Amino acid sequence: MPLVAGIDCGTGFTKALLLAQNVGSGEITIVSRGRSRSGINVDEAANTALNEALAHTGASRSDVAYVAATGFGRYNLSFRDIAITEITTAARGVFFLDPRPGAVLDVGSQCTRAISVSTQGKVREFKSNDKCAAGSGMFIARAAKYLEVPLESVGELSAKAEHPHPISSVCAVLAESEIINHVSSGVKVEDILRGIHDSLAERAGAMLKRVGMTDGITFIGGVARQSGMVSALEHRLGVKVTVPEECDFVCALGAGVLGLRRLASRN
Repeated sequence: MPLVAGIDCGTGFTKALLLAQNVGSGEITIVSRGRSRSGINVDEAANTALNEALAHTGASRSDVAYVAATGFGRYNLSFRDIAITEITTAARGVFFLDPRPGAVLDVGSQCTRAISVSTQGKVREFKSNDKCAAGSGMFIARAAKYLEVPLESVGELSAKAEHPHPISSVCAVLAESEIINHVSSGVKVEDILRGIHDSLAERAGAMLKRVGMTDGITFIGGVARQSGMVSALEHRLGVKVTVPEECDFVCALGAGVLGLRRLASRN
């Protein structure tokens, strides 16, 4: 059974997902996954992630019949068969996991996207904020570094906040100045982190309302792993926020699903 690779060439991490489809039933199976830290060389990061995924299966590169690339560096991946926007792959990946219309929030390292998904799993409407780091995961990472908090602990600490201190600036530079002022004033780290999450949730909520927010939101991307951010979103929006188990692989999944379709049409 030939494999299809969906590779998300993100700015922070590169994720590779291997998929296979049963010829008789048409059922799609997630075979394995791999990841690597992104860098200047997109091919190198993608090869590392893909080789990790292949190592889990015992398969070789010759078993990969098609490569669908998505993410910021998709056009720089030399061995891709097709390049697909993150907006399309996010919608398709979420729809594969839960085939219903709805809204998707994707918060990555450098960009936040709100997407409305149709009953066919297609993009109906989307809004994107990629002009300033203050609305992205990169800003959280920089804030965590300044606060001397491990990034993996940010979500848990934020969820423990008792008196959140909001960050009002929409500019990353000014927002960092606010954080410095909070620290100087003796504000607890967890209250600052929750303030950051609340600010991101407010901006994300405005984007979701513009694309047509539904009763439920699917939250994907690396930031979706932060429980404090999920809590901030639910508090701000007043709806249930669903986070897929492998929330940061959803775009790679969507790319792989679309790659399987393209491979089938080619054959």
